[in-house]
Amino acid sequence: MNQRSIAVLPFDNLSSDPENEYFSDGMAEEIINALSKIQSLKVIARTSSFAFKGQKIDVRIIGNKLGVSSVIEGSIRKAGSRVRIAVQLIRTDNGFHIWSETFDRTLEDIFDLQDEISLLVADRIRENFGHLEIEDSLVSSKTTNPEAYDLFLKGSHHFKRKDLADVKEALVLFTKATELDPDFHEAFAYIGETYLHHAGFNLISAKEGFQKSREYAQKALAINPKDMRAHKVMAYVHLFHDWDWGAAIDSYNQAVAAGLNNEIDFITNYYIFIQKDYDLAIAIAKENQSRDPLHIISYWWLGLCYYLSGRFEEALPAFEESLRIDPNFSEALRWKGLVLGYLGRFEEAFQTLDKAVDLTNGEGLVKLDLMTVKVLSGETEGVLEELENSHYIDPCDPAALYSLMNRPDEAIHFLKKGLEEKSSMMVSLKYWWVWDNIREDERFQEIYDQMNFQDHKAHRQHPSNQQLIIAQNSQMSEEECEHFLQSLREKMALEEVVTDTNLTLRSLAEQIELHPNKLSWLINMKLGQNFNDYINSHRLAIFKQKVTNKANAHITLLGLAYESGFTSKSVFNDFFKKSTGLTPKAWVKAHRN
Repeated sequence: MNQRSIAVLPFDNLSSDPENEYFSDGMAEEIINALSKIQSLKVIARTSSFAFKGQKIDVRIIGNKLGVSSVIEGSIRKAGSRVRIAVQLIRTDNGFHIWSETFDRTLEDIFDLQDEISLLVADRIRENFGHLEIEDSLVSSKTTNPEAYDLFLKGSHHFKRKDLADVKEALVLFTKATELDPDFHEAFAYIGETYLHHAGFNLISAKEGFQKSREYAQKALAINPKDMRAHKVMAYVHLFHDWDWGAAIDSYNQAVAAGLNNEIDFITNYYIFIQKDYDLAIAIAKENQSRDPLHIISYWWLGLCYYLSGRFEEALPAFEESLRIDPNFSEALRWKGLVLGYLGRFEEAFQTLDKAVDLTNGEGLVKLDLMTVKVLSGETEGVLEELENSHYIDPCDPAALYSLMNRPDEAIHFLKKGLEEKSSMMVSLKYWWVWDNIREDERFQEIYDQMNFQDHKAHRQHPSNQQLIIAQNSQMSEEECEHFLQSLREKMALEEVVTDTNLTLRSLAEQIELHPNKLSWLINMKLGQNFNDYINSHRLAIFKQKVTNKANAHITLLGLAYESGFTSKSVFNDFFKKSTGLTPKAWVKAHRN
């Protein structure tokens, strides 16, 4: 298990109005987003951490299911313009409470509060589990209008649900927020993304959807050129509508630099279809799945990356894992059926697709999938007639099947329509194996040339944790290291410093006039300990001196532990046993005359 890992569980809504749940959910999500900005800290995605909403489950079970070393639990009571937030950070290996605090604030202070909580949580994780690079601030103010922010949280609540009615309501709420605060860039960015979903639901045309998305994303960027979501929206507009491959990856890079976690939808389309970097797409899909281990979509996307890469054997278990979470997830059934077809397991493929037909009433693309497997199995009777009598929203869908059947005339006909209608799947023409049968056709080449495909380098390789640590080794010169190690030794020789129960990494860094990131790196990388173990080792040395001093024979062991700076009995006993291999009582018995 990655020790530097955390899940933020949904906060309990203790307000008198149950409708305030959007606010408690929104606060938890804001902290997830803030912590996600920290490199080397694995933060579980909202969908998986919120899977435990309303359930009282032991944190050790949650930690095991999510693969994290710590969780945040909290509660919120909102009354008028005031809010009380109680937060606690808990280890998942033993259920030990690392830190807890209660905050009383007004809504005007809400962003400062989110930043304060996020930084305190990050600090405690770093002190307990190892070095992290933490920015001085993780949350910036979104708006100076509390009512606009309240509308924004309500809009975000509906947006996350992504069904038809919620997407429509989200647009209304985000728009009202921008009317109250015309400088609310994040609300403008969300409007841009909401229009993408409106087009997806056929509420508006794809052309209008991309036009509106571009308009509102550009409004957001005019206010804040580093708005993460606005750059993300522009990446999609450039990729699927403009077919401007360089602009698409530039916008995506800017979104990542501004804090976006890997957007698996974009990555699948860009790195597989434009870059043909299958390994990078799959690696990032795996990382996405590790951050969102209880979400059916994360396994489904992993399976999709394998499938689109032509790695059918590896795609199958990913789709099956998605179906283990939800056996009635029709999209996973569809793709599993296709994978089984390409693996030549036709009987299983038809059984799987028949179940998908039942679940969807035959709507969507499942009938096309059945025809695909029939073609693969050699059972082509009736397929052409059914294709001719079917209507498809995206002309690239029948084009792909005609290509598979090696019927270039029909495939080219539908690809031309795809070009005219700006089908999103036109991005696949460059490399996808589906088009290999017609790739040498002159008419295909004419369409291909109009897509203006070019060679582009990947935005970056995905470094491993070890590479991150190596990269961080250059933070301080050897001369600086020795200077500050000496300052640290001098400070830790003072008993009043070591025994200060309020001592934190930040406060110690301030005392030796060093940035907390550099002190954390120094202790972890040069001394080989995390901050807590480093401090407790000094406290343990003080305890040993006190306990072997006959003048202190009348004081209990726990009393001496508290005098030495330990803050709880369990921390003292656990650290003592870990350090000496003995219980405090056994050690004292061996060392007192």
